[in-house]
Amino acid sequence: MVEATSPERTRVIVSVAVLALALLAPLRMEGQPLRPTQEPQDTALVQEPEGTLQAQEPEDALLLVPEPEDTVLVPVGPPKPEIYVADLSVFEGLHYLGPLQNVTTGTSSFDNQPMFTPDSQSLLYTTEYGDGDQIQTEIHRYYLSTRREVRITRTGDSEHSPMPIPGDRAFSAIRVEADATRRLWRFTMQGMDGEVLFRNLDVVAHHVWGNESTVLLYVLGSPPAIRIADLTTGESEVVARGVGRSMNKIPNRNAWSFVERFSPGRAWINEVNIGTHEVRRIISTVGGGEFHAWTPEGVLLMAMGSHIYQWDPEVDEDWRRIADLGDLLLTVSRIAVSPDGSKIAIVGAPIPEVEPEEPAVDSSRGRSLEP
Repeated sequence: MVEATSPERTRVIVSVAVLALALLAPLRMEGQPLRPTQEPQDTALVQEPEGTLQAQEPEDALLLVPEPEDTVLVPVGPPKPEIYVADLSVFEGLHYLGPLQNVTTGTSSFDNQPMFTPDSQSLLYTTEYGDGDQIQTEIHRYYLSTRREVRITRTGDSEHSPMPIPGDRAFSAIRVEADATRRLWRFTMQGMDGEVLFRNLDVVAHHVWGNESTVLLYVLGSPPAIRIADLTTGESEVVARGVGRSMNKIPNRNAWSFVERFSPGRAWINEVNIGTHEVRRIISTVGGGEFHAWTPEGVLLMAMGSHIYQWDPEVDEDWRRIADLGDLLLTVSRIAVSPDGSKIAIVGAPIPEVEPEEPAVDSSRGRSLEP
């Protein structure tokens, strides 16, 4: 004899089944591999004769390749630096930062070395990938308007320190090859057609372009040095030794800036002329730091600890503090300013539990700091 099921008992059984499915679904989703989001190809709106808007692909639209299923973005070691972007404005000669936006949040990876593209609409930067014990870095591009990113390089080697190449729809980066050599390579903006630029220079760690054919290279050694390299001749020349990693093209000048180091707490920002290779000192750094950037108007910005400073060579006798990120528990390293001067990108890491006392600003400017 079969016992009839009451309507109340049937509703209870159905409810229990629905609840079980709801609890199991998130567990299945958590097992999926993490992959960076992909940036759809840029589109520009053009006006048709009838007044309708039609999407048009730009020439440098990215060709997206599906992310390999076995490539997983993984956290490695302690908390890694993140990249933040803020609006940059000027009032009565002082620069002000708007609210910071974390553009690499949630990746739990090494994110560093941001550099704006020439149109100021996106960032190139270095990020870290891991697959088991194998860790390498690749180049990503972040689009400011859509707040999305795309992976550009997909190689078996590590690439870092991306820089747009002047007059070329391409960028350059340092590739760490299988034999641990570090050379400067050129890639299209889609990360394709990679080619080495200076095959005889194999200990390059950072670089910055001066024009379409001349580049300043930071090369490893004891001590590290900077070389001016000519793409047309393949020749290079050492112009300074005992230098820091931060190098920049000075706006509206035929020169680069770089940092000359004397000791952990003593350093100068110098300039080197692209044509004559002549070197001269500009100003001593804040507390022996090195990371700096220029605004389009020629104002020098510098990061030290949780603070950002500015120095205007036209009016300032000394550095002036313009931002304090201590309340955000961030200590700042690299900074970059967009070509149009409207944005600043900073690399911020969690501030130490006990922040070291910041050294006093050296206002000697023209006086020699040689030991």
